[in-house]
Amino acid sequence: MSRIVIKPYNVVDKVHLPEISVDCIPTDGDPLEIEKELYFVCESDSGPETDLPVIGVIPLVVRNPCNVPNIRDYIKCLSLAHRKVQFKNKKGACDLDHCEKMIIS
Repeated sequence: MSRIVIKPYNVVDKVHLPEISVDCIPTDGDPLEIEKELYFVCESDSGPETDLPVIGVIPLVVRNPCNVPNIRDYIKCLSLAHRKVQFKNKKGACDLDHCEKMIIS
């Protein structure tokens, strides 16, 4: 299966991030690690036109939240990503208090 190159676009800071190669186009809420930072997909085909698919992402950590133009959209996207978080231990799925690891699928 061939990999797809995408162009992530940080919708909070309005900047393009380095191109990355993925197995399939990520959907809203999917995590992406870019330059050792965690981002979540919040929209497809956003930002300026390019030859590559452009994927809108939000960072997990926002350094200046007062500078986020629409904090409600950011929180909505982060909420969608949160639904994809799974907590697990040796017995399988668990609640937050009894888990050994967190997986973002």
